[in-house]
Amino acid sequence: MATILATQQGGGGGEDTGSILVRVQDELRHLKDQINSSGGVIDVEAFTAAISRTEKAVQGKAEELLSAQQNHVMTLPTVNTAPSVVSTAPAGGRGGGGGYKTRYPVAQLHKTPGQVVKDQWVSRMVAAPLRQPSNVNARKIIEEQFGVSKPKERLALPPISPPKPLMGPTVKGSPPLPKANRLNPRLTPPAITEKDAKRGILSLCERGLIPPAAELTLEPSPIKQRAAHIHYQGPLNLERIADAQELEHTMVGVQLDSSVHEMQMMPPHPPVGPRIITASVPLRGKSGASSSIKMINTPFSALSPNPPPLGPPQTPALLKSRKFTIQNGRAVTENAEFDDFRKEFATQWSVIAPCLQDLEEFLAKYAVPVAVVEGESLVRLAMKYRMEMRPSSEELIDCCTNQVSILSTIATPGQIYKGPQGHQLAASKIQATYRMYQERLRYLEYRECQKAASLISMKWLMVMKMTNVRTELKMSRAKYLVKFRERQLELKNNWESMKTKKKVIIHLPSRGYSQAIRDSLVDYHNLQNSQMGRICDVNDPNVEVIYISPIDLDTDMQQYYMKLLGMGVSDQGDNLPENANKVKFLVPDHLDKFPGLNFCLSSLLLYSAQTMKRLKRLIAGKTAYILPGITHRDDLELSEKLNVPVLGAEPDIVNLFSTKSGAKRIFNSAGVSVPPSEFDIYTEEQLFELLSSLVASNLNIKRWVFKIDGEFDGRGTAYCDVTQFLSCHKWALKQAERYGNKWGKRWAQEPTIIKIYSELPEIIYNNLKVVNRTLFPSIDKFLVAFTKSGGVIEACPPSDDVTCITVDMFVDPTGNVEIRNTGDQIRATEFQTWAISSPQTSIAPIRLHSNCVAVGKACYDRAIIGYVSATFATFMLPGSEEQQLWAIDLKIQYTDTMALANVLQYVTGGCFDTATGLFKIPPYKVMPELSSRFKSPKERQPPNYRFAILSPRLFHSNLSLVHYSVFFQMCRAHHIGYDIREREGAIFTLIDSYKRDLLGMAVVEPDLPKALKTFQRNLTTVHQEISSANMPGRNNFLALAAEVDTILSSLNVDQEEEKKEEGEKK
Repeated sequence: MATILATQQGGGGGEDTGSILVRVQDELRHLKDQINSSGGVIDVEAFTAAISRTEKAVQGKAEELLSAQQNHVMTLPTVNTAPSVVSTAPAGGRGGGGGYKTRYPVAQLHKTPGQVVKDQWVSRMVAAPLRQPSNVNARKIIEEQFGVSKPKERLALPPISPPKPLMGPTVKGSPPLPKANRLNPRLTPPAITEKDAKRGILSLCERGLIPPAAELTLEPSPIKQRAAHIHYQGPLNLERIADAQELEHTMVGVQLDSSVHEMQMMPPHPPVGPRIITASVPLRGKSGASSSIKMINTPFSALSPNPPPLGPPQTPALLKSRKFTIQNGRAVTENAEFDDFRKEFATQWSVIAPCLQDLEEFLAKYAVPVAVVEGESLVRLAMKYRMEMRPSSEELIDCCTNQVSILSTIATPGQIYKGPQGHQLAASKIQATYRMYQERLRYLEYRECQKAASLISMKWLMVMKMTNVRTELKMSRAKYLVKFRERQLELKNNWESMKTKKKVIIHLPSRGYSQAIRDSLVDYHNLQNSQMGRICDVNDPNVEVIYISPIDLDTDMQQYYMKLLGMGVSDQGDNLPENANKVKFLVPDHLDKFPGLNFCLSSLLLYSAQTMKRLKRLIAGKTAYILPGITHRDDLELSEKLNVPVLGAEPDIVNLFSTKSGAKRIFNSAGVSVPPSEFDIYTEEQLFELLSSLVASNLNIKRWVFKIDGEFDGRGTAYCDVTQFLSCHKWALKQAERYGNKWGKRWAQEPTIIKIYSELPEIIYNNLKVVNRTLFPSIDKFLVAFTKSGGVIEACPPSDDVTCITVDMFVDPTGNVEIRNTGDQIRATEFQTWAISSPQTSIAPIRLHSNCVAVGKACYDRAIIGYVSATFATFMLPGSEEQQLWAIDLKIQYTDTMALANVLQYVTGGCFDTATGLFKIPPYKVMPELSSRFKSPKERQPPNYRFAILSPRLFHSNLSLVHYSVFFQMCRAHHIGYDIREREGAIFTLIDSYKRDLLGMAVVEPDLPKALKTFQRNLTTVHQEISSANMPGRNNFLALAAEVDTILSSLNVDQEEEKKEEGEKK
């Protein structure tokens, strides 16, 4: 019987066709059963009737489907017709054969092989055009034979251009926040209306009606919290074991028994009623019917022990499926299903049995209640390994159909301990866990020991490496020191001849303070660059200068100093030739590579390889030496790499004698007068004890000064008026009067020292005044720094009129001492000097000169050469007309005042005369066009000496708002400048090219009062031009101007007294 299976893509006939085929299958099965039961006797009438019913039903449905799909009818032939009958009809009619063209080949004719090949070739040639719908011949054949005409061609539609995008907003915006609220957020925002509330919280926040920092809470909250179940602890659900199709032949009659352990662990809850699970499964063997299988899911506590199940009933479908059940770790073998499976694979059973045993052991190990095994999968797995290797647990689970329930059971915590070997496994697990805990403790202890050992070894390696590095550094520095001393000896031997030779001076204004001091300094590089006046050494025709700058010099600064170099005057009064080409400025290329470290200039130059190469090229083949600021140990290495000597002392010597205590040693060895003092104090007990002795020995001294070693410019200075707060001071004076000349003995002062010592700690802790409160905000911190670094206690001069004198000296390598400059200090604040009036006029020049030469000789005896600056204090001793001169400080360095004095000497052509103590300039040569101005030879020769006010570090924060070009225009407008012909006026030195808040100023005039007035006028004028009442700025201009005003007042008083004395004499 021939059948045609028609498929329909979207219609509803597919369901009817399926039901017809099912009925046909049922009827054929029914006929087969009748034939088998009748023993071979066939009922022809029943057979014929069944075939005719099937033919009619299938033929009718097939015609409907084919006519709906292809718009033509294809009829099935009858059963008793020839198999090769083909009937075709055009699309226009249905039903009988009136309009059909029918071909009925009755019998298959015999053809030769050649005819067969020819027919095949002809059929291919005829069918070839039919496969091409666009072919004209194929389209004719389709239209003639099948009545299908060519569809009309669709005309191509014109391209539709995309619509233009709409520009602008598509949603109406919300009104913004009022302007007053936008400008002042502190105002109360406007009220929120119901219309605004409907727009949502986001709109309110964007408009600013709700502040950005507001905490919003949604009521009710969109997030609901509830307890989460981590593990399922209820009874086993049979629905998760197998699907409904498996229930038909696997779960019927299966009794799930709980283990004894589960029965003991389950709580005694009342039994819960059974839940019925219904599954609708189509039964095989019955036409159009299905059976409903009901299973009762009873909790384990409600189950009663029953005998082992016998497995599913034996059905043909079950036998074909080759599935069997494993319950409680044992295969259910007492049923026909397992027997048939074993018989079918009896030849491979020796291979299957070990695999099945592994599966049973695995399921029993995890106490899996039921597992449905797919026999074919088990056989494939067994044949794969063939007893060579044991399959994995994943592969064993893949052989089961209820993998989901098995995996969920296995994943339950503690499931492995519910099996038959559960107690042993639990005991093993406990023992293993305890052993792991013990081993973990041992491992942690071992790891700590190993970590400690590694740290010790690393520390030891670092110590050894640092030791090796320190050893190498010591060796290299010792080598550099030896070479340094050799070059200094050579410099000493060749110094006289070097004065007349061409030479190069490498000016290195480095300040090699200790690291602690450098870290506490602000604008450290500007402090080093305050000696730009060094370049004026080119007034010597045999000298070239290389200036190493600690900051980048912009074009304006370089042009200014080039103009300054064009203002030089020789010692004969002639204008110096152009000296700009004799000065070279070098900036270390690694200047900005170490931010925040405050490296001194020597270190930066040493680390700048390109600058070092350029410096070597500039001094190649020339006589040169380095003129440092404060010598640093890196200067030794620079000297070695450049192969030039250093005109200065060794770094260790400088660090020793440039401290306050070291200066006392030099003064004592020089034999100059010093104030009553004690030095090298390192403990508070020593401080109070020595101070008590000093106070007892000098009861007339009211103020005592404390100075920290290593500090400078009054940074580490404090003072205290001890006798003012000493309750036993009057008693001590009576004791001193009582003992008379014997008061200098220690035994006479002992009771007084004890009483003073008992009062000193309280007086110091309560009344000590620190000069620099920024560096030492409290007395305790000052005393800690004092005892840590060491310090000096010295007496303040017992007079209200004290003048401090600065003397800049030069100790050449041969030991000659030359005084280059002197000046009286002008102090804007206590113990801090901001300017000097040069030359000094406070004491006889001969007396000052003798003391300076003695100090210079003492320095030379300690291998100190180069520039040295000494500070003296002079005053009139109360009760007598004797003038005292105390040496109070010593600086072994090139000072800022020396650099500014160098500029003064360059632009005036003068020098300091040690015999008269005046700054003399060469005779003024009158130019021809100006000779008519002078009426007499006396007027033709103005005074040959000058007085100057030198201030190397003037500070004003508002200067940073004014460019240098604007600043000089302002100075010219107010007649602030230097007159080259008269050699009078003001000269500036620029320090910083970025902030521009620091500068130096030198004022030169024929007499001291005029110089002071000019200096004061310049300060006040500049301050008024760059400041206002609302923005005065931080500066030292006003304080200096006030101090100068005080000095001018005292000078006027002195001049009036002199005039009175002269009048009385006359």
